[in-house]
Parts: sequence; C-alpha cells; structure tokens
Amino acid sequence: MERVRRDNNEIEINLADVFQILLSKWIYILIAGLVAAILVGAVTKFFIKKKYTAYTSMYIYTSADEKQTGTITSSELTAADNLIKTYQVIVKSNTVLDVIAERFNAEHPEYAEYEIDAEAISGVTSITVPTGTKLIEVDIKTGDPVLSADIANTFAKYAPAQIIRITKAGGVEIVDYATVPKSASSPNLMRNVVIGFAAGVILAALFFVLRAYLDTTIYGSEEVHKVSQCPIIGTVPMIVIGSEEITPWEVSLREEITNE
Repeated sequence: MERVRRDNNEIEINLADVFQILLSKWIYILIAGLVAAILVGAVTKFFIKKKYTAYTSMYIYTSADEKQTGTITSSELTAADNLIKTYQVIVKSNTVLDVIAERFNAEHPEYAEYEIDAEAISGVTSITVPTGTKLIEVDIKTGDPVLSADIANTFAKYAPAQIIRITKAGGVEIVDYATVPKSASSPNLMRNVVIGFAAGVILAALFFVLRAYLDTTIYGSEEVHKVSQCPIIGTVPMIVIGSEEITPWEVSLREEITNE
C-alpha cells in the first residue's frame, strides 16, 4: 500500500492515497457495516416499541350554505386558504383537546387505565395540511392500533363543531374517518438497517483513513528523505533465513556467536 506522504510535518491529503487505504481495508469496512446493520436491526426489532398511526381528514370551506348548494366558488377557496392555518392551530388548542379528552373517556371506558387527558392526546397528535389542498389531516400515533383509531375518530366526531364554535366562520366536513392500522408506522426496520450499515461503513472508513494519516512511523527510504531532506546513501536489505527476516549485521552477529 502506498504510504501517506508528509512534508515539513504537514499531512498532505491525497485522494489516490485515501482510495488505496480504503481498497486495502474493504473487507474490514464491509464487516463493520454488516455488524452495525445487525446491531441496529436487533435494537429496532426487540427494544423499540412499535407505534401505530391512524388518520382522519377534514375539508375546510368558508360558506355555511355550502352543504346545501353543493358548489364551491373560487373566492371560497381563497378564503379557505386564509382560514386553514387558523383551523390547524385551533385543532390542537387546549379548548378543543379538553373536549376531545372528555368525550373520549365518556365513550370509551375500556381505556380508563390509560388516563387519557388533553395533555396525553396532544402528545400523540400531529396536525398537517397536505400541500395544495384544503384539508387538515389529524394523525394519532400510539402503541395500540385500536386506541389510535378511536382517538382519531373522536377528533372527527367532535372537533368540527368546536372549530366552528370558536371561529364562527366557515365550516369543516369530514373526508375520511380513521380505520384501525394493520401495520406499525414506526420504527421502520429496513430504513434503520440501511442507516446502520451506512454508519458502520463510514465510521470504519474514517477510522482506517485517520489511522493511516496519523501514523508517524517511517516505512521507507522515500519517507526518510521527505522528513529529513537528507540524501539516501544506501539501504540495508532484509535477508530471509527460514521464516525470519533479519538484517546483515544480525547474520554477522550470529556467526560470531556460533564461532565462539
């Protein structure tokens, strides 16, 4: 392997040298990536609790008569744009969450041990507005798929009336009620394994490159010349005797000891 070059105690970064270092250690880098991927996969599989997300979506409109007419004008769509961010904040306000928590506990006594209050609901709820739409999406993520769906549907049932009561403008129509999620939304096992593999490869590559660049050992005559700026008069070759590599003076010393 070509050694890393140093001149006047400064490390010269050479991409060819870096590539050579990585190429010579590729098997160790690959093993590090696989080990990291296995460890991250095991932690994800056995130690991270699964979460299930249920969704409900609401359509925002501005005219109270829209439900009767069934028509939507461009001016109403523009007004809905102005209202939607306000509605998004109101959905997670304490006033609305208190009502949701109260109604949920009254209608679902089977969850009494969970102590569902406004703060707990706020912690599992995220409100998003899909780009280019007049929709508000309420996402509920908990460790129980049925609980997630029940909380989401409580939002769908009672949040629209509370929004209208507070704003006294526009209206909200439920687009989709929540269904019980069939699979966990997090953690994502495959994504975490890929991230773990990539992290293992990168860390191993950095380790080998840094170790090579920080190694101050002189390995050849060219490096001696680089460091000392002295001309190379000659080199002493290594002589192999059996399985040992020894220098000529070691040969002479052994012969003297043997003769004595």
